Amino acid sequence: MNPSSVHSKWLLSCGLTLLLTAGSAFAGEPPEVLSGDSSNVVTPENGDNNGFSGSPGEVGVGARLDAEAEFPAYTLTPGERADLRKLRPPVPYYLRNAESKAIAESVIGDDARQRIYPNESGYPERAIGQITFRQGSGSFICTGWLINNNTVATAAHCLHGGPGSVYSTNVMFFPARNGSSNPYGSCSGRDLRVPTAWRTGGADVNDYGAFKLNCNIGATVGSFGIHNLGAIKGLSVVITGYPGDKPSGTAWSGSGDVISSAAAKVRYRIDTAGGQSGSPIFEPDRVGTGCTGVCAIGIHAYGVSSGTNSGTRINATVLNFLNDARAAP
Repeated sequence: MNPSSVHSKWLLSCGLTLLLTAGSAFAGEPPEVLSGDSSNVVTPENGDNNGFSGSPGEVGVGARLDAEAEFPAYTLTPGERADLRKLRPPVPYYLRNAESKAIAESVIGDDARQRIYPNESGYPERAIGQITFRQGSGSFICTGWLINNNTVATAAHCLHGGPGSVYSTNVMFFPARNGSSNPYGSCSGRDLRVPTAWRTGGADVNDYGAFKLNCNIGATVGSFGIHNLGAIKGLSVVITGYPGDKPSGTAWSGSGDVISSAAAKVRYRIDTAGGQSGSPIFEPDRVGTGCTGVCAIGIHAYGVSSGTNSGTRINATVLNFLNDARAAP
């Protein structure tokens, strides 16, 4: 039986959500990870020991677009599309519990985001995807991006609700999703990983995570490099993801300069909205040691505070965390 047919029938039988039962959420305790607080020292570039260059993500002549997917390419039915529109971004623990002016959706002034058509754009846009999942009794959306053939980076609050909460379930990744079209199919998630400090404290500086896929779709769509860059203020970066304030399942992108940075945070005036949590903050054409090509320097996670949106900086701690996730089977 065609896997996509099985997938569609399962979705229709569930009604509310578009989620497949994933591999089990992270079993037991994830490895201890140092807190990404302001005491971390960001080291300068140090050659290949300080980053990982992602694959170029090119598709060979004649290769099937969905050759490495768990569920092959398919188009959502009108009913499934309606279910997708019901999903909403999760509210991070930090925003639910702390006194903060930060908000989940932050378009600063006129909306400068542009719609992206990932399949037509190619790499790296097709290595970014929408994540759907359940957390507690709710169904939600976030953004994630491949860092090797079967590992996705995203925000921690997309994978675990923070102190007193639980790991997400029914995690699905849809690379290059474009509305009702899933040109590269989809994969279910497993082995969800977040820092221990996120689960126990929920501070925004620890809002980063990763999970494994039950497929190797990165071999088809490509993956990002990840980089701990010593000096990033003034760096021109791009943020691409799947916002909840735009038509469901569509990708949108914005660009601008890094306004300021701390040891564990990076700030910018690039427009974002809920649903883009977990998006890569990346250089599209980096040339240098440590990472060359399309290189992520952070993970978008939060809306406007003091006039800027912000994300988690890929410092030495985060880089080690992501590299450990990449190396896991």
